[in-house]
Amino acid sequence: MFPQNETDLRKSRTRGFSVHSIYALTILVLIGFCANFAGAASVKAVYKYQEIKAISKSLKKEKEQGDLEKLVEKSRDFVAAHPEYKRVDEVYYLLGNALVELARVEEGIKVFEKVINEQPEARYVERCLLDLGLAYDRLGNHDAADTAYQKLIDHPKYGSRSQAKLAKKILEQDKAGRQGELPKPPGAASNVSNWVGKPALDFQVTDLKGEELSLEKHRGQVVLLDFWATWCGPCIAEMPKVKKTYEKYKDQKFQIIGISLDRSIEPLETYIEKEGLGWLHYWDKSGKVSGQYKVRAIPSTFLIDGEGIIRKTNLRGHALEHAVADLVKENLAKSVSPATPVKTSPDAATDDQTENLKVKEIIDATIAAHGGLEKLKAVKSIVMESNSFEHLPDGTMQDEGPAKTYFDPNRIRSDWGIQSQKNSRLIFDGESVFTVADGAVKPVPPEDVASYVSFFKDSLFREPVWLLTTLSKDDTPVQYIGTEEVKGVPTFVLLVTQPSGKMLKVFISKKNHHIVQFNYDTEIGGMVENVVALLEDYRDVDGIQIPHYRATKNGEYRRVFITDVTLNAEIDEALLHPEK
Repeated sequence: MFPQNETDLRKSRTRGFSVHSIYALTILVLIGFCANFAGAASVKAVYKYQEIKAISKSLKKEKEQGDLEKLVEKSRDFVAAHPEYKRVDEVYYLLGNALVELARVEEGIKVFEKVINEQPEARYVERCLLDLGLAYDRLGNHDAADTAYQKLIDHPKYGSRSQAKLAKKILEQDKAGRQGELPKPPGAASNVSNWVGKPALDFQVTDLKGEELSLEKHRGQVVLLDFWATWCGPCIAEMPKVKKTYEKYKDQKFQIIGISLDRSIEPLETYIEKEGLGWLHYWDKSGKVSGQYKVRAIPSTFLIDGEGIIRKTNLRGHALEHAVADLVKENLAKSVSPATPVKTSPDAATDDQTENLKVKEIIDATIAAHGGLEKLKAVKSIVMESNSFEHLPDGTMQDEGPAKTYFDPNRIRSDWGIQSQKNSRLIFDGESVFTVADGAVKPVPPEDVASYVSFFKDSLFREPVWLLTTLSKDDTPVQYIGTEEVKGVPTFVLLVTQPSGKMLKVFISKKNHHIVQFNYDTEIGGMVENVVALLEDYRDVDGIQIPHYRATKNGEYRRVFITDVTLNAEIDEALLHPEK
């Protein structure tokens, strides 16, 4: 389960696999994580690479000089210590990019050229060529920039891809106006609809009144997250509808948080006072929150329910008021005390009782469809062999190779690169996380332990065999939140609280009651990701229906196929206790 980050699993061969496939959810999450370690020169290199990636991702949300300098320092150390690492070209690219951001453009140019000249077929040559041209444009050396752009366009491998198309657009521009920035299509809309059904990302900022502002403070309320600016004509045109909606529902557990993308604070404060906008406001001068939500165009709105789940996006006009009205009504109904009768008839069930009954019926049907409670409860251990494939940003696919995972409800051991003499292992013994390489055992860095432990506990919880047996006990918070389609399949949607407290959306086919998708947030070592995990190709294994194919999307796309699974195998305790 662990090797696949909860998305990919290969085919199950026969016996024992049954439970595993179904329950690979957890594995999928873990798999994606493990796969990043595959083929690493050493565990130390893997950690350093992951640390660099974490800093890079944080910079996409908010560019801080200190973080840029840290990225430069760690990237330089990495390429010096691990020049043969399989993704060293990516680290060079991140290094060059950070140097340019720090206005050390000449140094960045040297880094880009090193990759281009010494690794002409590497994955990140495509991006290095484009960013080399942009760097030269930033210096005003447009002729050198043209050479880089043209080299990208003429490249035998990358000349027909997206970066080359951008290079062509830049060459069509007037040289005098080029300042080293990518052309931005006016009014390009962001695809915020992809956020629907996912937990809203929290943030901790200070509003215009100097008070702490976060989504967590408003849990239990319906929240409209509104990205706008005073210079945005469509935003101002929508404001009367927004004001009307706020005034109508502000006393019914409804709040608006305005995230302003204004270029300065003066026009924002003036407009708020003039129009009497009584809700909460934050000036996103650094792009911190808009970066989190990947907002590319405004107005952009996210309507969030009392449980912190995004239910609607990009609402306009009357659609905004109608959506808020429906969600406010739903939220207030959930807030009614269980002791308060909702029905007039003394024999009628309350709304809570009706919902609890529906949740129980769905869970019972799902347990039955997956093999029955007794068979699921009998599974005490799973050993799984699998292969995973990562789809890279440049359109190519990388075979991550075979992996083998041992796990029980509380512990995990994942070995990858098992055809190599220098295979690596990751072990969670229920309390601590270790890596093993070339016989050396190393614990996860202390600052990352808490997030890793939380991650593994949630991952084990999500493994379908143990998820279903846990839900059968009726002591885990579960809500029925409606129906949605997953790849054309109508599904029931349950919202489940994981051990960490984070929410998990479980999509269950209305036709055959198989689990077909999970949505959740996960955090490992400071990296927060929104994950969508798909489970398909169910097969019978020892009386249990198990998905033999899984795919996860969390910024990257990975597929996992299970090749062999054994249930209730005797696992040597030494495998799960590296310190012994």
